[in-house]
Amino acid sequence: MRVLVTGATGFVGAAVVRALRDGGHDVAALVRDPARAGAAAAIGARLHRGDMLDPSSYAPLVADVDAVVHAAQLAVPGRLTATRSRRVFAADALMTSALADACLRHGRRLVYTGGCFDWGDHGERWVDETTPLTPSPMGVGHARQAAVLDRRHREEGLDVVRLSPGFVHGPGGLFATAFVDQARAGRLRCIGSGRNWWSCVHVDDLAAAYLAALEEAAPGSSYAVVDDEPLRLRELTDLTTDALGVRRVGTAPPALVGLFLGRTLVSSLTTSFRISGARIRSELGWAPARPRFRDAVAGTVAALA
Repeated sequence: MRVLVTGATGFVGAAVVRALRDGGHDVAALVRDPARAGAAAAIGARLHRGDMLDPSSYAPLVADVDAVVHAAQLAVPGRLTATRSRRVFAADALMTSALADACLRHGRRLVYTGGCFDWGDHGERWVDETTPLTPSPMGVGHARQAAVLDRRHREEGLDVVRLSPGFVHGPGGLFATAFVDQARAGRLRCIGSGRNWWSCVHVDDLAAAYLAALEEAAPGSSYAVVDDEPLRLRELTDLTTDALGVRRVGTAPPALVGLFLGRTLVSSLTTSFRISGARIRSELGWAPARPRFRDAVAGTVAALA
């Protein structure tokens, strides 16, 4: 299979590129800076320079592939304010629309990446693919695109599959920068009480789910991609510091943390998402090789040493 992967140097996109190449697939990797894409090039991916805000830099590539994995996200420096969030959402809307148009034109499959914040806060309740999307601030853009893509599937026949991963952990990404690095520097705190639920997934297990979605999913389907054991944020934080061998950390008021990180981010991180992954297991046969965060965190920390 020939697959275009957007965001191919990102934490998730890079894992998808590796999984596709391991499976013998041909990969066109869309990157902003080819100089930063040495790992993808080294395993045989073909590099294409592209910009989310310039559809002419990526839409023509769809004609030469069998499917598209959209894992790109606009990077914005500094605090995640409401204004910066709107820039992120607008970039995703533009790119998703252009990719969907191209996939319709050429009869290609689009696998879209949503996220755990798309459902919003559901407290102690379990959520799944049938739960209406009432997003947290960070999930607003993805939830909007989910509605658009579902409509385009119904009305125009777009071959789209949506994946909504839990909190993605592994040796990189937000887990490395916001948890491991901060804990090592003595700056990590648990935001609020830490009683809110998080469903997680290891980045390599998520990459395997993309392959299953490309090869096995029905057009118009959607899947939550999570491991077997949701954790409360307090427990996830404690497991991380224990694996690092540093002292467990205290709490910080969300309002105070919001001054530094932005209220948009903090109000999302303190939501509770306890997600069932039963559908992808039963329909696609996917199962995580790392079914619990608690069993994977030591290996992740070692890889980040």
